[in-house]
Amino acid sequence: MKAFIKLSSREYEKLRRGIPDGSRAHETIQRATRIDYSLEGVLFEGYTIPCDDDDARVLLEIAREGCPEIVPKIQEAMRLAKT
Repeated sequence: MKAFIKLSSREYEKLRRGIPDGSRAHETIQRATRIDYSLEGVLFEGYTIPCDDDDARVLLEIAREGCPEIVPKIQEAMRLAKT
C-alpha cells in the first residue's frame, strides 16, 4: 500500500514537532513534498507525505498523541490507498 497524506503547512509542522527522537517517522516526514495549488480559486499550501502502511500507522499513532485534528486525514489517506 502506498498512501499519500496531505497536510497544511501548519499541520505538517505540528506533526513533525511531535515526532519523538529516534523514531523512524523522522525519515518518513522528510520525504514530504511541498505542494501549492489552487482549487476553485482557493489556494492550498501544504505537504504530501508518501508512505507505506507501516509508516502511516506510526504517523497515525503520533497524531493521536499530539495532533488529534490530523488523525482523520491520515485515516482517509490509508483508506484511499487500500482501494
